[in-house]
Amino acid sequence: MSQIITQIDRETSEKLAYIQQQTNQSLPDILSDAIDAYYQKLKRKQEKTPFELLEESGFIGCCSVESDLSVKYKEVLATELEAKYGNR
Repeated sequence: MSQIITQIDRETSEKLAYIQQQTNQSLPDILSDAIDAYYQKLKRKQEKTPFELLEESGFIGCCSVESDLSVKYKEVLATELEAKYGNR
């Protein structure tokens, strides 16, 4: 078991006292629960799928294209390149 010595501001001290009054938990139990909850939150954040990360970034849905683009992407690309650079 580790011992932690720290200082907290008045507001945090009042919050801690409130938690103790409401839960009848000891300070070590409250700190242990708080650290565990924060740890779980961070772990969930790291375990997001690539899709979730892209969705959160705003990348998914940032533009609109034809619904059949995956089928005719070569045709669309050729048309766009022709329009931009002409016949080379």
